[in-house]
Amino acid sequence: MKRSVLLFLAALLLIPAFAVSAAGTKESAAAPEKKSYVIALSNSFYGNTWRKQMVDMMQKAADDAQSQGLISKFIVNNGDGTVNTQLAQLNSLILSHPDAILINAASATGLNGAIAKAVQQGITVVVFDSLTSSTDAYQITYDMSSWGKIAADYVVKRLNGKGNVLMTRGVVGSAPEKEIYDAVNKVFSQNPGIKVLGEVDTEADNAKAQAAVANLLPSLPNIDAVLTEGSYGVVQAFLAAGRKVPLVIGNNRAEFIRWWVDEKAKNGYETISLGSEPSIGQIAFWLAIDILQGKKVPEMKAQPYLLPLVAVTNETVDKYKDIQPGTVIAQNYTHEWVDSHVLNQ
Repeated sequence: MKRSVLLFLAALLLIPAFAVSAAGTKESAAAPEKKSYVIALSNSFYGNTWRKQMVDMMQKAADDAQSQGLISKFIVNNGDGTVNTQLAQLNSLILSHPDAILINAASATGLNGAIAKAVQQGITVVVFDSLTSSTDAYQITYDMSSWGKIAADYVVKRLNGKGNVLMTRGVVGSAPEKEIYDAVNKVFSQNPGIKVLGEVDTEADNAKAQAAVANLLPSLPNIDAVLTEGSYGVVQAFLAAGRKVPLVIGNNRAEFIRWWVDEKAKNGYETISLGSEPSIGQIAFWLAIDILQGKKVPEMKAQPYLLPLVAVTNETVDKYKDIQPGTVIAQNYTHEWVDSHVLNQ
C-alpha cells in the first residue's frame, strides 16, 4: 500500500514537468520560420567601370546574405541604358514575384508605372543611385548637385573666373548626370568669364572619353579645364595630342587617381576628385532586407535619402595611391553598417 502511494505521488510530480515540456514543444512549432527572401536587381546600364563594380559588390553582399540564410536567391538583370529594355526586364521580374526589386533607373519618369505595379503586388522596391520621380519606392542616392557645384566652383576659383572649359558628360539621360550637369551650368552662368567651348558624352567610361575628346581637340583652342567624367581618358587624349594636360576634375577612378599621385610627385599637379561609391548598391541591398524584416527605416519616399560624396584633394590623394586598377574608390558596406548608420539616423 505504501509503495502504491509513493508511485502515485511520483507520477503527480512528473505531470507539471511534462506539461511544460509539451507546451514548449507546441510553442516552438507555432513560431514562424525565418523567411529567406528572393531579391532582384534591375540595373539599367552595365557599360562602365562604376556599374560593373556596383554589380560585383552587390553580389558580394548577396553571397553574405545567402550564407546567413537571409536570402535564397539574388537575380541580376543588366540593361543597355534604354528605358524600353529596363521596362521589359522589370515586367518580367514582377511576373516572377521576388520579395524585393532594387532599381538603378534609366529614367526619372519612365519606370514609374512598373514600380507602382510591383508595389501593388506586395513587392518592396528600392531605387538607388539613379532615381525616379515615383513616390511608391524607397529611394537612396548621393548628393549629385553638390558634385556639380563643388567641381564648377573649384574650376572658377582656379581659373580666377576666366577661362575656356570643356565639359565631359557621364551617362546622359540618367538622373545623377542631369543633376551634376545642371549644377555645373548654374555656377558657370553666374561667371560669364568661363566659356564652355564644347561638350562630349563619355558614358563615364575612360576609353569613350578619350575617343570623344581626341575627336574634338583639333577644332578647339587652348583648354584651361575639363570636367566632370572620363577624367583619365581626358588626360590620355591631351597627352596623345601633344597638348599640355589642363586642370582636369577627377571622378575617383583608379587610373586617374594613380596618374594624379605620380604627376603630383613629379610636377606638383593639383586638382580635386569627386564621386559616388558603387557600393551604394550594397546599402540598397541591406536596406531591402531590413524593410522586409519589418525594421523601421527613415523616410525615403517623399524625399530621397542622400549620402555624402567621396571627395579627394591634393592633401588626401596619397592615401588612395594603391587603389586597384579598374576600380572606383568605394568601401564595403555590411548589414551592420547600414543598421547603425542609416536606420538609426
